[in-house]
Amino acid sequence: MINKLFVVLGLVALLGSGCHHSEESKEEALKLEVTHPFRKDTSITREHVSQIHAFRHIELRAFERGYLQDIFVDEGQMVTKGQRMFKIMPNLYQVDLQKSKAEAEMVRIEYQNTKALSDKNIVSPNELSLAKAKLDKAEAEVKLAQTHLNFTDINAPFSGIMDHFNVRNGSLVDEGDLLTTLSDISKMWVYFNVPESEYLDYKTSKN
Repeated sequence: MINKLFVVLGLVALLGSGCHHSEESKEEALKLEVTHPFRKDTSITREHVSQIHAFRHIELRAFERGYLQDIFVDEGQMVTKGQRMFKIMPNLYQVDLQKSKAEAEMVRIEYQNTKALSDKNIVSPNELSLAKAKLDKAEAEVKLAQTHLNFTDINAPFSGIMDHFNVRNGSLVDEGDLLTTLSDISKMWVYFNVPESEYLDYKTSKN
């Protein structure tokens, strides 16, 4: 009789415990976390093999033939627009300029004499026109000689960084010889290839 009583009490205890756990499980199952979704821009980073180029990149070449007398800058140096970089020996061009000026002065005197005679109707207007043409030509020769002399100074056309030099002091350079290159790195261009699938994804996201 006592054994039966213990069995009944045990069953009641088990049933009570089962009901208690069932209620706790229901309470836990009813605890739901509520969130509010929102939209925002997301940055997606991808890596690509690229080529980087300077905003401007030019070759600096000699305008005149001669010996390189001076180099005023160093390889890899930053230079500013108008800064002197190279000097070609100017002696021959200075002599040419002096010669052109002397010839122009002589032609100017001839023109003035011809004009004085023309004012007195001693020479024809055609002779005066010819003398004026000779003077114009002589003055043009002076300007040309001055230009050649100016070209012995090579200045930076814009601000940038110097590359390595192809010449050294004392080198004999010809007209058109490459001296160095100059790069403007104030801005840079980056070139890279994008796979078509990535491009289409990007285009779709923009639309």
